[in-house]
Amino acid sequence: MIRYYPLTRIIPNLYTRGNEYITSDGKSYTGRYYKTYDGKNFTGINPVLGTNKLLTPVQAVEITSRSSRSYLAASTQNIEQLAVPSNVQLEQLQSYFPVPIPSDYSRGYFTRYFAKNVTGTQYIIEVSQMDYAQLENGNVSPNMLSYETTSMLWQLTGPLNDTRVSQYQITGGVFDTNRRVTLAKEKSFTGIVEFIGGDYIKFAKITGGSVANSGSI
Repeated sequence: MIRYYPLTRIIPNLYTRGNEYITSDGKSYTGRYYKTYDGKNFTGINPVLGTNKLLTPVQAVEITSRSSRSYLAASTQNIEQLAVPSNVQLEQLQSYFPVPIPSDYSRGYFTRYFAKNVTGTQYIIEVSQMDYAQLENGNVSPNMLSYETTSMLWQLTGPLNDTRVSQYQITGGVFDTNRRVTLAKEKSFTGIVEFIGGDYIKFAKITGGSVANSGSI
């Protein structure tokens, strides 16, 4: 039985092209995997999704791609960050790709977290909940750039567009709701509309019909 790992203690949805890990039968593994805070690797997107087979690093394989080396180094740094006590300062902010889990889809929404560099180019990146919390708490290295943060609820299920149920009731559509939330957030967090890039149904599972005017607010 595989040990249970809380989602806050893993780095989910990583990808290996092979020659980095082998499965228990000695075969090279290619595909999605996740890392745990104690340095282990398992197949699958996260502990909920996937086969969750233990992966063993192939120590003898030389990684010739510079981008692969950089990616592995960043992943290792993230694992070390997860494993250290919560009072250790955040040294470097990493871009994060969220993966909604079944309970998020059952709820119908989840929270996305963002940070914007306010001392330089003012670029926006999506960050993990853990990094967001450290930024919010000011628990960061003095050598880091200054970041402004925000979060927003992101609808995952429902019809594509707003749907009128009755004369006085409208069910919010995924596209229209996420668009409204993003446009509202733009007023206090400039650049988020451009960052989202119109992908208002990202991660969504559309479950109903739509109205004709999908561009309405």
